[in-house]
Amino acid sequence: MSITASHAKPHVPAVDTDWLNHRAEAAIPVAYPVIDSHIHLWDFSDPPYFGDAYREDASSAGISGAVYVECTMGNRLDGPEAERVLGEIAFARDQAERYSGAGFRLADAIVGAADLRLGAGIRPLLQRAADLADGRFRGIRARVAHDPDPALAYGAGGPPSGLLLRPESLEALAVLCHLGLSLDVYMFHTQLGDVAALARALPDLPIIVNHLGAPLGIGSYRQRPAEVRARWLEGIDTLATCPNVVMKIGGFAISRIAIVTREQGVEPPSSGELAERFAPWFQPCVAAFGAERCLYGSNFPVDKMAMSLTAQVNAMKRLVADLPSADAAAIMGGNAARVYRLPDHA
Repeated sequence: MSITASHAKPHVPAVDTDWLNHRAEAAIPVAYPVIDSHIHLWDFSDPPYFGDAYREDASSAGISGAVYVECTMGNRLDGPEAERVLGEIAFARDQAERYSGAGFRLADAIVGAADLRLGAGIRPLLQRAADLADGRFRGIRARVAHDPDPALAYGAGGPPSGLLLRPESLEALAVLCHLGLSLDVYMFHTQLGDVAALARALPDLPIIVNHLGAPLGIGSYRQRPAEVRARWLEGIDTLATCPNVVMKIGGFAISRIAIVTREQGVEPPSSGELAERFAPWFQPCVAAFGAERCLYGSNFPVDKMAMSLTAQVNAMKRLVADLPSADAAAIMGGNAARVYRLPDHA
């Protein structure tokens, strides 16, 4: 499989590097290591965003390591359907080997994909993924985001309603738990109750909620921000009662969330401006889960369409600066190292 083969996806936003460079800023110095718990690498954009591009962004932002999360990049084009996702594991391992070095570790943890409808039959697929990852495999991500609003749909291949709690899914996730692996989950804020139900059904399964629990900001939800926020707050408060759940803070520029958007004709946002936009979502997460169960994840290169990595990381540093130093260090890197069992911190 060639990593330069075209896999263009129309939903991937364009990145305007010249626009981002209009307002460059230096990384705010801190005493703790910054570890990014959520990145993708791909050729879905022009130019491609592989490990060398992320390493350059990370160097400017002061990031020392990153967790690779599945995005369908490198999936095999033939062979048994359920096994095609293994191509991405090989791709991520290759990127880790190519672009890690002194002071920077790329993809020491890899989060892959697997079809939950396999039920208990998921076991050999997970074992093969672990072998391919050469010690880096940490679990899978379930993308179960579903809403009847057509503006939020992920097309014909999108997940069906209620997938996370189907009997076969619970069987598959029980296997994941038995193997000592974790579950990343991407769903909308309207589905946070499903995640809480899963967490209670499998209390030993580590669950990482992606992208703040995706409070929706487009389609029929655009005109109902107060309702969205109230339901989101209720959802995260419920989830926080489940000790096996942690919250990943990031994904601010995902088109369906739209907390930060690219505004044509306006300069890129500074870290101070970003901190103001992040704060109403960051602060409730920390209040509900505690600093020990929140972790920073950039969602690059998706969020790069609206902000630079340095500005984003600086914004997070500004927000955690008001917390005790140990809490700041945990959110910005320590929790990612613990949750994903990174080698230097295992």
